[in-house]
Amino acid sequence: MSKIEILAPVGSEEMLRAAVFSGADAVYLGFSGFNARTGAGNFDADSLKEAVRFCHARGVAVHVALNTTVYGGELNGLANAVRAVAASGADAVICQDLAVAKLIGDIAPQLPRHGSTQMSVHTLQGALELKELGFTRVVLARELSLPEVEHITKNCGIETECFVHGALCMCVSGQCYMSAFLGGRSGNRGRCAQPCRLLYTYRGKTAAWLSPRDVCMRDDLPELNKAGVASIKLEGRLKRPEYVATIANSYRNAIDAMDNGHFRKADEAEMLSLIHISEP
Repeated sequence: MSKIEILAPVGSEEMLRAAVFSGADAVYLGFSGFNARTGAGNFDADSLKEAVRFCHARGVAVHVALNTTVYGGELNGLANAVRAVAASGADAVICQDLAVAKLIGDIAPQLPRHGSTQMSVHTLQGALELKELGFTRVVLARELSLPEVEHITKNCGIETECFVHGALCMCVSGQCYMSAFLGGRSGNRGRCAQPCRLLYTYRGKTAAWLSPRDVCMRDDLPELNKAGVASIKLEGRLKRPEYVATIANSYRNAIDAMDNGHFRKADEAEMLSLIHISEP
């Protein structure tokens, strides 16, 4: 039996229920003020505690994103956020700022820390450094090839997590400043306006020149499982509940079939539905 985890995005209470009832093993959601999707319906101390209670009652883990860069004047507010996350009973916290990671370790050392993809960890040495710093999981950079993922996973000594479905940034994970330069909205502060998704005119032709097609790795699950990846991450905290229900259910069915020795690639209709529901 595979132990690969389906980690689904949650940006609202409706999405939370859709993810849980559609087969997710775990969900990730943002704590208000300190996560990379400030436009999503993020959770405060009370609603987070209720979300964790709801998920744990159904055997689903909760990972909380505190994955923005933080300014010095925000550290007191961040400390309160860390205490609220720890008090909620959440299973892990996702962070990219090393100051945030240290604060979590000081305040709630029992709370597992996951290194965000925004850390751009793309080598074994990077993953080993996170292990040395006390992280229990690294969310690998989205630009890696399968052999690179396998090499890191089998040698780093901590869990690895990979994005398998949804939007890809036009730039190296965690290093894009396009939104900040064009409109003063930094993606590393949770305010990306996604200008790479817009239409631009080049040599008289208008198209989304900077936007790569959304990734769909549903048919690559056996290879990821063989590589030892602990968790597959579905992107999309700004999407609709129908989106997370559709993709979580498809990946759930695929993993269950893989465990039973009956894995098959998605037929054309299913693949088109997964791709079309993902695109903006």
